[in-house]
Amino acid sequence: MTEQELLKALQKGDTAALEELIRRYTAYVSSIIRRILGGRTEDCEELTSEVFLVAWNSRGKLQEGKIKGFLGSVARNKAFVRLRGLHEDLPLEEGVIFIEERSVEEAAEHTDAAILLEKALSQLEKPHRELFVRHYYYGQTVKEAAEEMQINLSTAKAWLCRGREKLKDILEKEGYTE
Repeated sequence: MTEQELLKALQKGDTAALEELIRRYTAYVSSIIRRILGGRTEDCEELTSEVFLVAWNSRGKLQEGKIKGFLGSVARNKAFVRLRGLHEDLPLEEGVIFIEERSVEEAAEHTDAAILLEKALSQLEKPHRELFVRHYYYGQTVKEAAEEMQINLSTAKAWLCRGREKLKDILEKEGYTE
């Protein structure tokens, strides 16, 4: 079944199309949720189901070529909302900034930098930190992050600008100038 056929069947309310959507995208949706929530298997399964329920309820609005993006956006949003509900900080994995292979000395240096960055991020207010992690770590556009956090786009841009300055000041005070 092509995506166009799947979309038409979904819009007609065909439950077999929903089953096909779930079969195709469960791994994708659950990997997004798992990356954000970590090892909370029960939460991952629950949120994955919720994502497909949202897709079913929004089937009239789905557009060809945008189904995967829609599912990914809903999955990220639901996972971040759940994470906020758990009153936990957003995860910032070690080495998030540095992805190329390095020598042992360089790796140690960059691990120190990642720890310093995490420390600096922890000094930001929680919503500002969440916006930073969404945008710079999870790769959301400012607009996507603002929409999912339910804040104004101009507010999000201002938070990122002020946050970058604050992070720069914090990192410079700690002696990191690279």
